[in-house]
Amino acid sequence: MAALESAVVALIVAVCILCSTWQLLSARLRLRALEAVLAPLGSLAPGFLIRLRQRTLARMSAGCGACPAAGDKVNAAFRPSNRTPAAPRR
Repeated sequence: MAALESAVVALIVAVCILCSTWQLLSARLRLRALEAVLAPLGSLAPGFLIRLRQRTLARMSAGCGACPAAGDKVNAAFRPSNRTPAAPRR
């Protein structure tokens, strides 16, 4: 019973490591990883992997928010006029 518990814990830890690594990867590295997994599978690739690849490609082509290709995303450099900077005026 202890061996089964250890195996389940090891599986949970491995899944958590994979999820964390996936979140920290850049879009380009995610796409490379997906290509490496999908290449040997060919037409037998599961649908969720194909959808994940499509979403990754869409995020790569979305732009940074400064161009019209970004769509409705908020530009990170934009600061609303009703917010004052943290530094006092000179």
